[in-house]
Amino acid sequence: MPVAKVYLPENTLTPDQRREIVKGIHEVINNVEKRPPGAQTYVLINEVPASDWGNAGTVYAPRT
Repeated sequence: MPVAKVYLPENTLTPDQRREIVKGIHEVINNVEKRPPGAQTYVLINEVPASDWGNAGTVYAPRT
């Protein structure tokens, strides 16, 4: 069964957004692989501390 990993800065998603991401990734993988709708796909959401996350040479500051 497929496992998808998602990394993002901590505290950036609401519980509803997390559910939408898991559902969307599950649907994409099942559609691409032509798997039945009930096939299991694991989605691991990994929250990275804000101070350990960066982009284009900038490290994001932790929220205060």
